Amino acid sequence: MNEALHHWLPLINSLLHRLSIHPNEHDECRQAALLRLWTSIESGKELSITFVRIRARGAMLDYLAKRTRTLTTEVAVETLPELPRQQTVSFPYLLNELEHNLSPKEFTFLQAMIAGTEGTLGYSDARLRSLKSDLKRKVEGILL
Repeated sequence: MNEALHHWLPLINSLLHRLSIHPNEHDECRQAALLRLWTSIESGKELSITFVRIRARGAMLDYLAKRTRTLTTEVAVETLPELPRQQTVSFPYLLNELEHNLSPKEFTFLQAMIAGTEGTLGYSDARLRSLKSDLKRKVEGILL
């Protein structure tokens, strides 16, 4: 069987050049073609010039396609963007920061909003909306 495969090496080598396969990949493509021909011989196929050309060419192109898919996957995995590390801050720490940066009236209103009791402070609905928007702007400025 070894002699039968070596008989087709010139045809396989000409396919390598005809397909413009890079010289670094000649050995792998040649091995893929020989392996495909060997499996054909094992299954009882008779090797003709046309059959060998089609099988060897197909084996080389299959190898290159599989290699390209593998390289694409490897590159994609290697170049995943690193996400910036999010700093975790506790809620009591945030409240402490807000207490130091807000006026006592604003901080009391914030505590009432957190508890859901801002309606009991005696402000009108329009005044509550105004206080909420002002407080939101100040809190965003402090925390962001």
